[in-house]
Amino acid sequence: MLYRLGPGWPASAAQLEEALAREPFAECGATQQKSTGWVAPRGEQHGALVEAVDGQWIARFAIETKPVPGDAVRRKVQQAVAEIEKTSGRKPGKKELRDLRDDALLALLPQAFARRSQVTLWLNPQQRWLALDAGSQGKADEVIASLVRVAGQGFAIHLLQTAHSPQAAMTGWLAATSADDWPEGLHVERECELKGSGDEPAVVKFTRHELATDEVRQHIAEGKLPTRLALGWQGRVGFVLTQALQLKKIGFLDGVFDERPAPASADERFDADVALATGELRGLITDLIAALGGEIEPGTPSGFTEAPTPASTVTEEATVAADDPPF
Repeated sequence: MLYRLGPGWPASAAQLEEALAREPFAECGATQQKSTGWVAPRGEQHGALVEAVDGQWIARFAIETKPVPGDAVRRKVQQAVAEIEKTSGRKPGKKELRDLRDDALLALLPQAFARRSQVTLWLNPQQRWLALDAGSQGKADEVIASLVRVAGQGFAIHLLQTAHSPQAAMTGWLAATSADDWPEGLHVERECELKGSGDEPAVVKFTRHELATDEVRQHIAEGKLPTRLALGWQGRVGFVLTQALQLKKIGFLDGVFDERPAPASADERFDADVALATGELRGLITDLIAALGGEIEPGTPSGFTEAPTPASTVTEEATVAADDPPF
């Protein structure tokens, strides 16, 4: 997920490190359902929260939850209700039932197993791009909310906006009769999803299927629009572009990581992977933005037709309720 940082963002990796240190990660307590915070991206205990590699900043956000099965809570509440009815001969009211559910949850939480996920953050200080390796908007919102809380007054983050919407651009590429009409550096691969309109829209998915065909162009002519399209960049990176300008299924093609020198240690491997991965992605994002008509300032009308998500613009005053990265 790609974001544009406002002018108030931390000007150095040291400033960002100081900001993130205000919300370090701590494991869930015995009766705590959820815990979030920043961890060392190298995986070292008490390590730096921000790593600067080849001019790029890397951070990592951890989200830990302790899910309790609803069925277990219901059984415990039913046991408590049965005991109350047996001893007092009355049925608990609504407020008492809510209290019983809270008590049951607190009693079961110490027995729950914690689940932890992490979101890698890549910040390009030159272009003021922020990229989150998040598979869901909910996780992205958690990261953005924390950044807004710790970064100080005036810090703003916006979803990156382009002059042409990804859906309009993808429609044009699929409707093209020649690969010469595709944007420079990008080529259409063999996977896409087309969706019609109406209350029960038709959905057509192509997987491992040639897309430069009359069949696909006919679907486009009938009004079905692409929501996802697999693309390749320079023969080096493959990805799926969505109508919301998200890059999914990012994969570095065979041979790309063979170009790095053999790392002598885990730290050298981390640095080499970050430098190579962010170097490739910088070129990809630059060409993709150009293919979508260039970037526009937040709030400027664009070709986007979909409604913005609640986290599309986040300021310091606001409160916001894939595969593993290669680094």
